[in-house]
Amino acid sequence: MGNKELKTKQMKIPKKFKVFASTISVGFDNVRLSNDGVLGDCSFTDNQIKICSEYKGEKISECSTVDTFYHEKVHIILDAMGEHELSKQEKFVEVFARLLRQSDESAEF
Repeated sequence: MGNKELKTKQMKIPKKFKVFASTISVGFDNVRLSNDGVLGDCSFTDNQIKICSEYKGEKISECSTVDTFYHEKVHIILDAMGEHELSKQEKFVEVFARLLRQSDESAEF
């Protein structure tokens, strides 16, 4: 499934963003991820994040989709930093992702 823009009340999921000199592409792949039993996946080596908007035929809430994006983004950042062991600690990644999302969504300009 190709890229599509997902807008939420607070946040749009980007189509791409930079980490160091790498451009990370963000897309949706409901079929592969559902078959793999996950809501998201990422690869710093391949410069990509894939997330679900539907899982096994059921629509995923926008809130959960954005949570998944931030979760995968934290994995990408940690892997870019060479913190592979920390990136494997799912509890750390999840808490960090939620804090990052909260800081982004509550920012005032």
